[in-house]
Amino acid sequence: MKRLGFLSILFISLLGCQKDYNKTKLTYQFIPNETNAVIQVNELTDFISSIQNNDILSNVYNKDFTNVTPILNNLNTTKQVFISFKDSINSDYLILTENDSTLFVIDTLPNVISETIKDFNIKKTTINDAILYHKTIGKTFAASNNIELIKGLSAEFENKELSKLITSTDQKSVASIIFKSDEKNYSKLLFSNFINNDETVFTSLDINSNDKGLIYNGILTSKDSSSNYLAGFKNTVPQKISSLSIAPKNTSSLISIAYDDFSIFLANTNKLKPEASDNSATFLNFTNEIALIDNAIILHTLDPNLLVESIEGKSNTESFRDIDIFEFEDSNFFKAILKPFISFENANYFSIFENFIVFSDTTDNLKSILTDALNNNTLANSDAFISINDNLSDEASLFIYKDSQKLSAIMGKNLDGYNANAVQFIQEDNYTHINGVIQKYKKRAATNSVNEAFTTKLEAALITAPQTVKNHITKANDIIAQDVNNKLYLISSSGNVLWKKQLQGKILGQIEQIDMYKNGRLQLAFNTTNKLYVLDRNGNDVSPYPLKFKDPITQPLSVFDYNKNKDYRLLVTQGKNLLMYNAKGQSISGFTYKNNSANIITQPKHHRIGTKDYIVFAAGENLKILNRQGNVRVNAKDKIRFSDNDVYLYQNKFTTTNTLGELVQVDTRGNQSSENLNLTDKHKINTTSKTLVSLKENRLTIKSRKIDLDYGDYTAPRIFYLNDKIYITTTDKQSKKVYLFDSQAKSIPNFPVFGVAAATLEDLDNDTGLELITQSDDQTIMVYKLN
Repeated sequence: MKRLGFLSILFISLLGCQKDYNKTKLTYQFIPNETNAVIQVNELTDFISSIQNNDILSNVYNKDFTNVTPILNNLNTTKQVFISFKDSINSDYLILTENDSTLFVIDTLPNVISETIKDFNIKKTTINDAILYHKTIGKTFAASNNIELIKGLSAEFENKELSKLITSTDQKSVASIIFKSDEKNYSKLLFSNFINNDETVFTSLDINSNDKGLIYNGILTSKDSSSNYLAGFKNTVPQKISSLSIAPKNTSSLISIAYDDFSIFLANTNKLKPEASDNSATFLNFTNEIALIDNAIILHTLDPNLLVESIEGKSNTESFRDIDIFEFEDSNFFKAILKPFISFENANYFSIFENFIVFSDTTDNLKSILTDALNNNTLANSDAFISINDNLSDEASLFIYKDSQKLSAIMGKNLDGYNANAVQFIQEDNYTHINGVIQKYKKRAATNSVNEAFTTKLEAALITAPQTVKNHITKANDIIAQDVNNKLYLISSSGNVLWKKQLQGKILGQIEQIDMYKNGRLQLAFNTTNKLYVLDRNGNDVSPYPLKFKDPITQPLSVFDYNKNKDYRLLVTQGKNLLMYNAKGQSISGFTYKNNSANIITQPKHHRIGTKDYIVFAAGENLKILNRQGNVRVNAKDKIRFSDNDVYLYQNKFTTTNTLGELVQVDTRGNQSSENLNLTDKHKINTTSKTLVSLKENRLTIKSRKIDLDYGDYTAPRIFYLNDKIYITTTDKQSKKVYLFDSQAKSIPNFPVFGVAAATLEDLDNDTGLELITQSDDQTIMVYKLN
């Protein structure tokens, strides 16, 4: 019995040690050793959006990735997420991320069945028709459609090479893809199937997408093997890709190899090929670049005369615009010597142009290339190539360019409009740098322009920045603003004042819209410090409004539509008290909020999480979380010294900041957490459900990306979600500049623009472009058109 007891204690101790061991392991260390591809997601919201909205990513991601997307949509995290695939044939996937109490909340999901497989402590969850197995190992949440992958998880079998690559990725990118060469989908991004056929090494690419396409950078690990043709560039120095300066503008494909010593390159590649090429090809020893374009071979040299002198079997046939054309006897010279990178048959003719020797199959093709070169009608001078050149390195070992037709052939999908696409490889000791761009191109004159659309001057200075409201007649949007004399203006999407109305006070906060008659006609709802207004489309009071109040109203009007059925609740804040009305202006007796003698200091907001409603606001140093009846739904016990920011719903938690600049979050169980954001006492924040934006002094942070603006006096950042994209604005009132960024903290082209007030972004006129509404002075509304 003593021995049995000792063994039991030993087993429990070992089990405890294993749990502690697992807690020390990083999420990616659980990726199975036999893995063909890993997607490292750094920004989950942007990543899901990119799959849905980016033509290239939706094409290259594993065809079975569509099975993973519904699961990712239900993960609530800003941490890294790793998705691994065993191979390109099997549809089994594994999702790994840092665990959190609100990461995967099953009871908030519709059509869910969940059970626990007790023998393995694995949960089986069915969401609609998809079955998911998941468990928590230490600090890591793991989920898969294959229970065997979950059963076999262990950090003891970590793939060290894979982990090393993961730690080298750019965590500011939306995602990184790490894959073996036999992973055909992701290898499409390399534009070639000859780059590396060694199935034991990985390629790692950091992915950044936008509405125009894709930019990616990374490395390819190298080994001295017969399947790694990039080893041909070993002990050579990358060169400038000069062939772009002679390749015609309409070139559909260009493959260039560059080096400082051709003899070293040839000796290296001969070791990799079954049959070695003849080393006596002396005239190529004078080159530092060879390129294949649609119908020609281009050689670049520092001494063209010396190179031509060393070419044997040539004869002068004719002259074209004072340029000699030679016939070349060994027309199949380029058929095998440069394989697998380049192969060209029927190199019957060649000419010299500046530092280039151009070979082609016919004199007509040769003359066409020379004509374009003489007229500077070349790829390097094309707007399409110029549009991507900044994303490429000055020098490369291997360079591949494709137009939309050739790209479509690689991707197996029609990609018309993607006319600027290139990948370059830069060889170093034991790895190769990769830079890639796949991009739609339009004429720059019509792209990303920002033009002033109109200005509208009011009778007096604006008291707050203008906002937009829906026009239920045109289905577009109008502008509404109030001046310092408390006059309210409705302005059309073309800048015409539709009506003016004199009010008795300043409007608190934003103007809301309701459909109180449930007929599709919208009314404007708002309050001043002593009246609650509802106006119709023409600015007339809607009976029985306005409602007058004896005690002052202290917060903006809150409008709730709990069930999205237009049974509105209008919530009025008066100091410590809340009054609730229906759309007809009748008091709701069932709402009984009991104050705690503390003034309400933020506008009450309604949120629905799962099937439950929450009314949330700050009162004194307490966060109040109520149900529909005004009773406490969640007891947030800890005190908070609130900053001047609102309370938001972020990551399914009620989120604000305190005076110390900490992010304070309370979950639906009342648990409070804080995170030091290193903000100053006068900071500003804004959030959506998955995007956090903060501003302290001149530093704007969008998610985890930081932008150092010029020092100035900035308005609170605003977030807009339009056309499936997030935009952020802030205005420097000191320098009179309006800034506009996307969710990846990249400035929208041609911004900042002139403006003196906080800006609103909206599609005013229901066309493809957006409008930015700001002010040109204290009395004038100014609207920019973004094309």
